[in-house]
Amino acid sequence: MNKAVKFILFFVLPIALFILWLGGFFSNRVEPGEGKEKGKVVSGLPVMTVEEKEVPSFYKSDGMISAENNAKVSTKWMGRILKVYVKEGDYVRAGQTLAVLDDSEIKQQKNEALAGLEELAKAKEEALAGRKAALENYEFAKRTYERFKNLYQENAVSKQQLEEIETKMIAAKSMVEQVDAKLAQLKAKEAQVKAKINQVNIMEGYAVIKAPFDGYVLKKMMDEGDMAAPGMPIFIIGEKKLQFVANLDESLLDKVKEGDQLEIELGDKKITGKVIEKNPNIDPMSRTFKIKLDIPYSENITSGMYGKILIPVSTSKKILIPKSAVVKWGQLTAVYTVNKDGTMHLTYVKLGEDYGDYVEVLSGLKPGDRIISSQTEKACDGCRIGG
Repeated sequence: MNKAVKFILFFVLPIALFILWLGGFFSNRVEPGEGKEKGKVVSGLPVMTVEEKEVPSFYKSDGMISAENNAKVSTKWMGRILKVYVKEGDYVRAGQTLAVLDDSEIKQQKNEALAGLEELAKAKEEALAGRKAALENYEFAKRTYERFKNLYQENAVSKQQLEEIETKMIAAKSMVEQVDAKLAQLKAKEAQVKAKINQVNIMEGYAVIKAPFDGYVLKKMMDEGDMAAPGMPIFIIGEKKLQFVANLDESLLDKVKEGDQLEIELGDKKITGKVIEKNPNIDPMSRTFKIKLDIPYSENITSGMYGKILIPVSTSKKILIPKSAVVKWGQLTAVYTVNKDGTMHLTYVKLGEDYGDYVEVLSGLKPGDRIISSQTEKACDGCRIGG
C-alpha cells in the first residue's frame, strides 16, 4: 500500500467521519419549531369556575366602642396617693377599693376633736357638780326666805332681815342660772365638736377611693405619689355593657333605623350590633348624625377600641373567589388558572373587599376562568392536573 492510500485511510477518512458525527449526520433529525416540554402531573386539586355574584355594597364609617355608662372617679379630699390597687383593664366590683390617699391630716383633726370632746365632758361634769351645789344652796335660801316671810307677817322679824334673806335667795338663784348658762354653752360646744367629728369621719371616707359600680378600669389617670385634688379624675370606670358609637353622613339618614342589625369591623374580626339609638338631628358642622349600637359582650372587646360600621347602600355584581385560592407572592397576590388542556399557570390578581371566607377580585380574572380553589401549596406553574 502506497503512502497516499495510507494517508487517506488513516488520517483524512477518520477526520471526515468525526466532522460528520459532530454535525449530527449520523443522528435522527428534528424538524424546526417550538419544542414542547411535558409538565409535572398533579392529582387531586379542586378546580372551580369563576363567576360574578350579586353582593351588597357598603358605606363604611369610623366609630368607637364605649361603655354604656362611664364614671370619672375623683375625691373630695386633697392628698397624696399612697397606694393604687388596680390597673387599666381590671374588672372591679361596686364598692371595691381602688386607691388610698394620705389621711394623716384628717386623723390629726379627728384626734384633736376627740381630745376637745373629752375636755368638754370633764367641764360638763364639773359644771353639773357645781349646779347641784348651787341648786341646794338656792333651795335652802328659798326655804329660809319663806320662813322669814311668815315671821315678818307675824311681826317676829324686821323688814330688813327679810330683805337680807331675799337677797341671798336671789343670789343663789342667779348662781344656778349661771351654771345652767355654762352648761348650755358646753352643750353647744359639744354639738359643734361632734359635728366636726362626723365631718372628719366623712372626710376619712374621701381618702379611700372606691368603685361606684361594677365595671372595668378604662383609664388610670394618676399613680402612687401623685397629688389628688377635688374634682380631678383618678380613674375612669366603664360598665360591662358596651356600645358602638358612630357618626354617619346625612345621606344615610333614611337608610338606618332603630332595630337594624349592622356589621362592625374591629381589626381582623367582625361583630353584629343592634341599633338602639338614632339621633335624627344633623350636626351643621360635620353634616352627620349619631347612632348607637348595642354589641355582644366579649373579653376581647374593650371600651375605646376603634372600628368601622358597615351600612348596606346598594348591590352590584362582583367576582368573588375563596381566600384559599389566593397565593401570596411577596407583596403580590396570585391564583393558579387552569387551561383547557389542564395546564396550570400562576396568574397575578388585584384583590378588593373582604367578604368573610371570600375576597373580591378587581383585575386578573374574568367570568368563566377556571382556577385552583384550594390546596394551592400542591400546585405549580406549568404543571398539569391529573385525573
